[in-house]
Amino acid sequence: MDSYGLLHYRSWAPADCVWAAWAKPVLFASMDLWRTHKDKALEKKKIPVPYDRRTMIIVDMPGIQSVSEAFSYALLGWRPVPLYNGVASRGKMLVDAAEIADGLRMGTDRLSKLSIPPDAPPVFMLDSRRMHGSKAPGLFDNRWCVFPQDMPSASYLNSMGIEKVIVRTPVYVLEDLGQILFDYQKSGIALFELRNISDAPKAITARKPSLFKGFFYRLSVIAGLSRNSTGGFGSMVPYPRGHSIHRYHGLG
Repeated sequence: MDSYGLLHYRSWAPADCVWAAWAKPVLFASMDLWRTHKDKALEKKKIPVPYDRRTMIIVDMPGIQSVSEAFSYALLGWRPVPLYNGVASRGKMLVDAAEIADGLRMGTDRLSKLSIPPDAPPVFMLDSRRMHGSKAPGLFDNRWCVFPQDMPSASYLNSMGIEKVIVRTPVYVLEDLGQILFDYQKSGIALFELRNISDAPKAITARKPSLFKGFFYRLSVIAGLSRNSTGGFGSMVPYPRGHSIHRYHGLG
């Protein structure tokens, strides 16, 4: 990561923040690609949840919306923690991570002006499109998923006084996140879901996934994704030997 990316990363994951260990550096490593982009508005949302040190938020929204909503929670006192683990590229990506990288870049200056305590409760940031699309030659496959080790354990949340988790999601809780929520639930943490930003959160019950924490579940998911040297997900899907590039673009 160059100095430009590191500067932004440290704004989102300051060294004294108790949640900094979970912030993913992947998108910040390619931040220099977007430094000339024009700023887009990070829309401020009216949050229907009062600030509570015992409540953790997970914003699982599509694209830059996840940055905007997480920042709205930050204005109330939560500490935003980016968990995006898919690399951005100049080429055609399966998941448009460029707009998220741009949103993080824009939010750096605004975030630095907020006085958020180091032990403030977290709002974790996910992209709900992370598993959208399928591999095709010539495309940059940067799909990714979240595993239990990507988020704090239930015991750690208990030690930090977290008693409630609210998931902000537009449709439903995705399977990978559901596995993590089930573990939280087993430790007595109350779960809530917020689908409509104008409504109050509703209590939910996480069901045990059929392959919960199973070795073969993780293996099958990772095998279908493209890992790279930075530790995140993302690489170009190669063309098979003996096949013309033109054929894959409908030209052959």
